[in-house]
Amino acid sequence: MTSPRDIRLPLRVSTAVLSWGALLVLFALATPAAVFPADVHFSPDGGIRRHLLRAIRDSRHRIDVAVYHITSFELAQALVAARDRGVRVRILTDQEKARADGRAMRIFRAASLPVRTLGVSDQSLMHHKFAVFDDRVVATGSYNWTQTAERASYENVIFLDDPALVARFAEEFQRLWRSSRE
Repeated sequence: MTSPRDIRLPLRVSTAVLSWGALLVLFALATPAAVFPADVHFSPDGGIRRHLLRAIRDSRHRIDVAVYHITSFELAQALVAARDRGVRVRILTDQEKARADGRAMRIFRAASLPVRTLGVSDQSLMHHKFAVFDDRVVATGSYNWTQTAERASYENVIFLDDPALVARFAEEFQRLWRSSRE
């Protein structure tokens, strides 16, 4: 015959296991399927340029920029400074925008920064707006790297450091770079 003491021990163990199991299930339900660390900024005057400048300054190895329109003097200078400290910088922009004799393009040409273009017809635009920093962070959104985008337009940029997302943007940049022209 089984004593009451023999019955309590397995019951206590079962209750403990069930309690831990319930906690794990609750934790799993409360946690999103994927967590993407993100830092979101808006303009006008939301400091997007300041955050891009910080990402450029913090980069140590490579910066790949694919932006439709670049006229920001400060961002252009920061990219040249990054290259001067040994960071590999590549810029991909729209063909028509690169032809415009803007201040940023003059800075890039004077510094011999590699700028390539896409957009071979009136129907085709290189309309991306993203940059990959050291294959660790991507900045993407509606923001062109212009004074108007910073001060007047309603724009956004999200900085992501999820390795899978960063890798996708890096792959897209490589694909575009291979099919671009100088």
